[in-house]
Amino acid sequence: MNWGKSHFNVHRNMAIALIIGTLILFFAPSAMAKKITLRYASYNPPRGMGAQTAIWMMDEITKRSKEDVNFQQYFGGTLIKARETLRGIQRGTADMGYLFVPYFPKELQTWTVAEPFVQGPVSPARRGSFFWELYDHSPEMEKQLKQWNQKVVAIRVFGMHSVGGSKPIKSLIDLKKQRVRCAGGYDALHMGDFGAKIVFLKGSEVYSAMQKGAVDANYTPLTSYYKYRLYEIGKNPHLLLIPQFVGSIGLVTINLDTWNNLSADLKKIISEVGREYSRIQDEKIRELEKEYIENMKTNGCNIFQVSKEEIKNWAEVTQGPSKIKWITSAREQGVSGAEQLLERTENLIRKYTE
Repeated sequence: MNWGKSHFNVHRNMAIALIIGTLILFFAPSAMAKKITLRYASYNPPRGMGAQTAIWMMDEITKRSKEDVNFQQYFGGTLIKARETLRGIQRGTADMGYLFVPYFPKELQTWTVAEPFVQGPVSPARRGSFFWELYDHSPEMEKQLKQWNQKVVAIRVFGMHSVGGSKPIKSLIDLKKQRVRCAGGYDALHMGDFGAKIVFLKGSEVYSAMQKGAVDANYTPLTSYYKYRLYEIGKNPHLLLIPQFVGSIGLVTINLDTWNNLSADLKKIISEVGREYSRIQDEKIRELEKEYIENMKTNGCNIFQVSKEEIKNWAEVTQGPSKIKWITSAREQGVSGAEQLLERTENLIRKYTE
């Protein structure tokens, strides 16, 4: 009797062990499948503020997901070139990446809606909050990205703009008839409306052109002006800081197929980190701008700042024609509700203006 009971217990234990082993084998692949590696692509170099904030974002996602999400980082256009990022992320060449919206004015028309404005919130933090609220209340923006098989993860705003060169520049009036290099788009329209003669050049060509006198000044974010060392050109370099509203933005997006395959928990983590990205970039921008201004002053650069009154006068000259240009372009692109989107943008700009 005892032998039979013992024999029964052995068989029972073996059966339990077999069931447990089967369950382990069944669930092991699922546990392993939780580990995800996403490819992140950016044309920005691996150093600098753009890379620093992107790396912070990826590290934070990895940390909060307890390393369930990791990243392969491709900076400097090594995976996708700058003007190919929209289609590259659409096709899944990269799972996530950085888009500079002005490179895609037709494809991302709704995301350019703030570019006609020069008067509005100045601090990167307030502009970041403005753009997120605009996005949250504008299904047109989400819809347009969805057409490119993408979803926004983070919004990148830029710091203070500036214009400088070897000639004295103490106010916007001084730019009249000067040859000013702009990246293009609404920047060129805004500068041109104030009387500047616009020159289009790649960023890498500006230093040489200014040295040779082919360009009098360069209009660009302060951080870029410093990065390209334009403040050292000429015997009497001047730089004019312009505390204007900058409507040009960058986006970190994720491929929709990749997004849809993520768990609800991972989606929540990525979304939360993407929103916090604006706060981190604000801190980085302010820190760098302060450092760069002091360094340029030490190197003999004469630095002045545009007054709020000048910005107001500039807005009165340029915003009207710029808004008409945007509406015309939006209609040509078949954007539904373009007038309402522009009106919503203008109202929110007023709300967030300091």
